[in-house]
Amino acid sequence: MLCEMPSEEARRKFTDWFKKNYPQEYYFFHKIESNLDKLYSTKHLGLHEGEFAEIAINVQKREGGKYHLAADPFTSIFLGSICKTMMDEFANNIESIASDRVQKEFENRFSIKCLNCKIVNLTHSKYCNMCGSELLSN
Repeated sequence: MLCEMPSEEARRKFTDWFKKNYPQEYYFFHKIESNLDKLYSTKHLGLHEGEFAEIAINVQKREGGKYHLAADPFTSIFLGSICKTMMDEFANNIESIASDRVQKEFENRFSIKCLNCKIVNLTHSKYCNMCGSELLSN
């Protein structure tokens, strides 16, 4: 079902407001939109420049009390794009999340911080690897 949507100017104003007031959410929204651009560009969907397509999800109760999500192709691609964006962002950030955790674990269990230069040294070090100051063990 094709429908009429807000003008490009109204969309731009909203986007600017969204970006200014909710930068993290806007970043995620922009990533989803980038994935949509790749996925919706297929010739099978048949949108022409300037056209909009409504997306909707329906829930159907089936035999045996089971529920089924029913969605048109535009909605299916939209949902897929959201999932893809989430997986991409998680995969791209897991290394930094894990690295931070490993670093903190190392600092907590296997290191001693120099009181002079604040560099982390191995627990059994007697002198700082950076400035040479004597390390005080706990």
